[in-house]
Amino acid sequence: MKEKNKILLSILLGFVGFFLWNLYYDSYEKLYTVGEVIGKSSGLKSGTSVQFQFMHNGKRIEGSSWQGSYASKKGTRFIVEFGKEKVSVSSILLYYPIPNSLEIEIPISGWLEIPDEIKKQRLKRKEIFGLMEHFHKD
Repeated sequence: MKEKNKILLSILLGFVGFFLWNLYYDSYEKLYTVGEVIGKSSGLKSGTSVQFQFMHNGKRIEGSSWQGSYASKKGTRFIVEFGKEKVSVSSILLYYPIPNSLEIEIPISGWLEIPDEIKKQRLKRKEIFGLMEHFHKD
């Protein structure tokens, strides 16, 4: 197989994998809570991932999400979106930072939607060169 064909096949498989993952992720009803960044890791080809933890019904859950172009450091808090029926399907929303000055009651089972006082903290989404703002209105 020619090198050009291998590259095109890799790109196509990447898009198909991304599409299938989003279908799977979106198939779950979501809840929201506050999570904390506990570390970062970098892969040779995968970029930087953010490790995070959150509490759900008294259990500590850990997850990992792609950092993208957002800033995060250990100890900072953000909104975490997770599956209502499958808590391990989770993602930290780095465009929803939670300032330490914000006092908010966090339900043990999570919120059905992101509270308005947190929505006010929302950053502009930077994924796909800023086009995410146009495709996802949340």
